[in-house]
Amino acid sequence: MKLESLVAAVALYAVLQVLFAFPLTIAALQFLGVTMAAHYSAGVAAVFLSMLVVGCFFSTEIQQAPREAIWKIAVLSAFYELIVVVFQPTLADWIPFAISKPKEAFDGTVVTTVEWFLYNLSRRGNMFPNIVIIISLGIFGLYAGVKLKQTLYR
Repeated sequence: MKLESLVAAVALYAVLQVLFAFPLTIAALQFLGVTMAAHYSAGVAAVFLSMLVVGCFFSTEIQQAPREAIWKIAVLSAFYELIVVVFQPTLADWIPFAISKPKEAFDGTVVTTVEWFLYNLSRRGNMFPNIVIIISLGIFGLYAGVKLKQTLYR
């Protein structure tokens, strides 16, 4: 898979993931209430659907070297999601939240370097399952998308 196709596939994934995630989250919140299960189920569905569409759109390029192309797209998409997760707290809306929540956990005492380290470590610990889920769903969604395109256009 050529670099420009790889970049286009991941860019399409990023756009579709946002376009799918918002309406799926609203729908999940209506049916499941304001819970983390609603939020995560919508996110998982958005990742799978986005990869399914990317697999359909780029099936020709993926079929030339399936394992290599699927891995590259899945890993680069996971890297994109990692960047989103890492930089999300740096947005202006998140700064007060990111500072106040850990301080509340320690009853307003001074937060030591070790406590900040543990807080950041826990955030990184949350990234591991995110990456595993996105790569797994990415591989499955891309493979399903390629097979769907093959089935539809025989």
